[in-house]
Amino acid sequence: MARHLPTKILSLLLLGSLSLALSGCDLKLPPMPWDPPPKETPAEGEEAPVETEGGGVEIEPVDLSKLLPETMRNLPYEEVIIPMRDRLELYGRLYDPSMKMDGEGDTISPGEEEAEYTGPKYPLVILLHGLNRSHMAWNDLPAQLVQAGYAVYAVDLRGHGKSMRTTKGRRTNWRLLTAQEWQLLPQDINQVITYFQKAQEDYPEVTGDRVALIGEKLGANVATAAAKKNTSDVQALVLLSPGLVYKGIDASRGLMGYSHPVLILVGQDEEEAKTTAQHLYNWIEGPKILSVYKTGQGTDILTNSAASSQQIRDWMMDKMPSTGPSQAAEPSASPTEMTPPETGPTESAPKPAATHTENPAHNG
Repeated sequence: MARHLPTKILSLLLLGSLSLALSGCDLKLPPMPWDPPPKETPAEGEEAPVETEGGGVEIEPVDLSKLLPETMRNLPYEEVIIPMRDRLELYGRLYDPSMKMDGEGDTISPGEEEAEYTGPKYPLVILLHGLNRSHMAWNDLPAQLVQAGYAVYAVDLRGHGKSMRTTKGRRTNWRLLTAQEWQLLPQDINQVITYFQKAQEDYPEVTGDRVALIGEKLGANVATAAAKKNTSDVQALVLLSPGLVYKGIDASRGLMGYSHPVLILVGQDEEEAKTTAQHLYNWIEGPKILSVYKTGQGTDILTNSAASSQQIRDWMMDKMPSTGPSQAAEPSASPTEMTPPETGPTESAPKPAATHTENPAHNG
């Protein structure tokens, strides 16, 4: 009798379900893992989602430009993809004052015009984002710099954004990069500089031998390493929340021996980042300024305080002036938006510390 008990129980359950169905009751059983997801009923006035042939739902692509500040949405740019030595395709957006729109939303750059370009040549500013970010991280800073007369190349670092594919179609991602591959990031940036130096026929408005690197977090450390290898071309550095070491890239080593001007921005509310910034500041041998804002890390400082973008623009116009046309700059950071460090912003060049023992790991 005991061995037949489960069969009898199952029979009783089936009979009960059948009787409920015949009586008009709606018996709803709990969903099983293999059941297809329920279809959502559109609300009144909404259009139903369009199903594709494979049974999926067609979703409207997100317009990423809507995430940008108003000043960036109509700023002309050209997508520039630069092949690296290992055939990785490095993606970036180039902005410069000579670009214009054709009336249909497309950009016309000087290299595309039939007549030989005779306009001004603009110094090149390369923007290097932090870990797991992209060329879109910079709020309105590209617009500010273009207004001041600079060509701006906002790059997607190796393994980030649209810089994930090689010319052979192989894909990569920053999460998969080895320690040796992280060391390629500074080399990538110097290849970008060389590319613009050699591509004068395509980009006659860009001066590749007058370059500034602006980096945030991981990108700040990459900027210091790239500048150390190319001090003749990289004539200014702006570092937002740099670390001592990001992914094996040591910022203090990059700053040692670098004699061109350096501007560091950091948030007052991040004690570790502020301490690191002061430590790196002491290693800088050339003209330098350390500015401490109330809040934020990396490009969040730009979002939280408009004065920070203005300070970068004004500092750039002073340290690496553009020969092109620029509009009058507004006053930079006010005392209510920027708090100076304990030692105060300065351009003196104290000797670096005798030892360098701090070397914590950071995630960028």
